[in-house]
Amino acid sequence: MMLSSCGNESNKVTREIENATQTVKNSKKVAESASDMQKNVQLLRTMEHLTKEQWETWLPETVLGMPLTTPQINFLPGLGSCSANYKVGNKRIRVMVIDGAGERGASGVGPYRMSSKMDYDSSDKRGYTKTAVIDGVKAKKSYVKTSGMYSLSMFYADRFAVDIETHEFTEDMLEKIVKELNLSTLKSF
Repeated sequence: MMLSSCGNESNKVTREIENATQTVKNSKKVAESASDMQKNVQLLRTMEHLTKEQWETWLPETVLGMPLTTPQINFLPGLGSCSANYKVGNKRIRVMVIDGAGERGASGVGPYRMSSKMDYDSSDKRGYTKTAVIDGVKAKKSYVKTSGMYSLSMFYADRFAVDIETHEFTEDMLEKIVKELNLSTLKSF
């Protein structure tokens, strides 16, 4: 019993040290990127966010063969934003995109901008969070075991905050969803 207890405590301390080390490395990366992030904020503040018509042009009618069920465009006051759900039975995908253009948009995408500079690699009995590169974009990928939910967050094209959440899908489907969303279209507006 004593050996088991000491082993668990040792594992806990090791995880805490690894987490602290990762936090220090991430803090350093964010600090080194501060100047670039500030330039990005200034540029985004001078831009106009996407219009309802532009969001409608981009928003896919289906993703992985699942129909669009509840689209919401410009649901956040003062921000260009789009949210959509795709659902068949218990399988569902939720997509949210915030346009970083404009005063409020530049601030609204701040956490995503900062997160894009960080590396993630943590896991426990509840799930994990790790860094992934999908379609050339660094993303934060998470899994919650109890609900079987996968999520992906990214700062796309130095402008758009993108969140994808899936239920009843496997991890490898996240990359297919990103491809079907055709996010590159957003850059053309």
